[in-house]
Amino acid sequence: MEEKQSIIAAGAGASTKLVLKEAVVVAGSKKKKMTRLLRIENVKDVAQYIERIDEMIGRKEAIL
Repeated sequence: MEEKQSIIAAGAGASTKLVLKEAVVVAGSKKKKMTRLLRIENVKDVAQYIERIDEMIGRKEAIL
């Protein structure tokens, strides 16, 4: 499945996926367009998520 748009997720166990600009990669005589993905995952345990919510928000703010 091809990733074409960013997804901002909230909640325990959720994964934010950011689609970054395409880059042209040259390998030998071939050029290939590649999309770069960045994943930011939240902790899965609900109690830990509640305790660390400021950390989860901060990581996303730093990237966005």
